This record gives sequence, structure tokens and C-alpha cells, in this order.
Amino acid sequence: MTGTGTWVDPSDEHVQDPEPVLRDALDRCIDALTGSVIRSGDRAGWLSWELAADGEPHRMVGGNASLYDGDAGVAWALVQLARVPGRGDLLDLAVRTARTAARTGANLRSGGLLDGTAGVAVGLAAVAAASGSAPGTSVGLLAPEALPASDLTSGLAGLLIAQSRAGSCGPRTLEAVDILRGRARSDPLGVCWPDPLASDPVEGRPLCGMSHGNSGIALALAEAAAAHPACNARASALAAEAMRWESAWFEPMKGGWPDLRVDPPGFPALWCHGAAGIGAARLRMLDLCEAGLDLPIPADTLRAEAEVAVQACGADLSLVVQGLERGTGQLAGGLTLCHGLGGPLDVLALAHELWGVKAHLEAARHFAAAIVRVLGDDPLAWPAGVRAPGSAGLFVGVAGAAVVLARLVHPELGLASPSLLV
Repeated sequence: MTGTGTWVDPSDEHVQDPEPVLRDALDRCIDALTGSVIRSGDRAGWLSWELAADGEPHRMVGGNASLYDGDAGVAWALVQLARVPGRGDLLDLAVRTARTAARTGANLRSGGLLDGTAGVAVGLAAVAAASGSAPGTSVGLLAPEALPASDLTSGLAGLLIAQSRAGSCGPRTLEAVDILRGRARSDPLGVCWPDPLASDPVEGRPLCGMSHGNSGIALALAEAAAAHPACNARASALAAEAMRWESAWFEPMKGGWPDLRVDPPGFPALWCHGAAGIGAARLRMLDLCEAGLDLPIPADTLRAEAEVAVQACGADLSLVVQGLERGTGQLAGGLTLCHGLGGPLDVLALAHELWGVKAHLEAARHFAAAIVRVLGDDPLAWPAGVRAPGSAGLFVGVAGAAVVLARLVHPELGLASPSLLV
């Protein structure tokens, strides 16, 4: 299934050309990043929000190395943005930023992908590959047994992603897969992973989705299977069981998968806990299968679920834009990847890349242009993923929004997807 959707008709004479709007927004995002950088000698970095105990933004501080909202994530984004015509200067800034992240990354307590050393390793690997040289000191990955969580954000799934992206798969990869197998809870639906760090069973219940749920773990297992032949059979089988569990939660009448953190659950189209992350995972697994990975999941099932997720993302974006036109639209997360509209936009771009359906890309471009028109001139003042503007981060700030816009403006460049870091 590779349907085109019916959200936007570019031939409609009332539909404005999105190209100049998107190009201007991309330029302003890049200018915002280069204008807010803090330089010191051969290093560069950005301020990020420090959250108080209640989760609210408290103050902006420097020295955050994480991939999620710190310097490693900005460095990863700069590698992509340096390929935009006329912006090759950004690669030097990426190297300087990676140097900073490498030096401060050892202070991170987590070994996870989004909040820990695994994510720093991914950012450094991207810079090293693009620049042809290591950015300085390296950040070591934690041993699998040192990560009590299983998810993508803080746990073993994130470690597997980092190993595959940084080209460091080996015996520890097989060890991580075996630990995930041992932690999995089996039920008639498949396998899932409760949060072992939660204070009660309700709070720690297994989840759907990318950041803390089964999609992120299944994707990591599929990446490990593709990158490390020694764990192929075990990782592929476990990924298939994880997918079956999540597929059982799909609600046809709702057009998506539930966010099981709340009761009654919602059905968002976000990267972190909704159809955008779930769709990105399935699109990537389809891509891996076409490249030769043998996942014990029917290809038609993967395609059908990917198509449903793509349609859910398009429908959500359409509703937001219609609301903006009526003056009732909400842009709480702006164009950010994790909590905003960057996630569903990136999924439409991924669908275009994998299936060759230009309508998905055209719809994403028109949606993004309609959103940009109401966001204002300063990207650092746009709504962000941490309930306060000003973040430069990859998942909650300007860097991620810039990469999403660059992918829509320059599809011919084949820029890496921030949803998948590949």
C-alpha cells in the first residue's frame, strides 16, 4: 500500500507555492543557529534548557552534550545542513561542536541514545564520517549490563542504534540482544518491555511508540540484525515479536496507536509516542528488508502499517493547518521533531523517499509552508519541545526543524532523516 493521500492538491490555483517560504525559513533557521553559538578557542556549543523537578524549563545552561537537546544533536544536524548549497562552512562548525560534545559527554550519567553517551557517539560518528577526521577525544559506550532500561531514550535499544550508526557492532551487540530477550515480557500478543525504573506497575506499563515503546526497541533490533550477522536470527525474531505486540494495539477507528501513558489513551501523530515514530520505524524496516534483511514479518503487514501511519501523519497535519486558517490551530511543539510537527513532516518525506510517491513530499512542503507562515521571523522564538522557546536542540529545537526543512527544500540531496538518524 502506497497511497498518495488527499490532503493537498498542488494544482489548486489557491494553493500558494511553498518553495520560497521554505527556503527563507531554512535560511533563518541556519542563521539562528550560527548567530546563537558560543565559541571558545577550537570549541563551539549552545545553551539548552535545564528542567526543574516538575519538568518545567528552569534556566538555560551550557555544557549539555546530549543528542536530544545538546551539542551532539546540533553537531549531527550541522553535518546535514553543511550539504545545503552554499553552506559548506557549517562542517567546520560541526567539527568544533563535536569537539565540545566529546569533552563534556563523559559527564552524562546515562548511556542512552537521546540522553546519554550513546547519542554523543552517534553525533561524533556523523561528524567524523563527513569531515574525514575524528573530532578529538571519543566517548565510550557503556556495557549493556550497565543500562537497566530497555528503551531507545535511555536503554539498550539506544545502545544498539548507536552501535549500528557508529559502526561498532560486535560481541557486545549480541550481549545486548540477549539481555533484551531476557527482559522481555511475553503475552499472547507478543513481547513487550515494562519500565524497570518506574515506581509502580501502572506508571511502568509497556508502551507503544518510538522513544519509550516497542517501536524503538523493534527498530533497534532490526538495525542490529542488519549490521551484525552473528545476532541476525535472534535479533530478527525478537523484533518480529515486538512488532506483533504493538500491532495488536492498533485501532482502525482511531487511525493509529494509543499513547498508553494516559487513560483514556490518545492517538497522537508524534515521533515520541505516536504514529510518526511508529511509521518511521516501519518505513526503515521496509528499507532494511529491501536491502536484504530477513525479518520474520510479512512484508504486506509492514507496508500496510506504514501506510496507515503515513496517512495518520498527513491527516493530523491537515487538521492543524485547517485550524491555523480558521485561527484556532495549536502549535505547542512548533516544527520540532519529538513533540511537534517535525516528526509527521519527516515521515511524509520518508514515504516519498521509499515509495517514490511525490504527493507525499508535495503535501509535506505545503503543510510546512502553511505552518512557517504563522510562526514568526525568529526561529529561536518559535514554540519548542520543552514548553519554552530558545532551544537549538535536534529533537526539541531549531536544529531539528532546520534539518526537516532542508529535507523538504532539497530532496535531491538525500539528507539523513532525523527521525532515524540515518
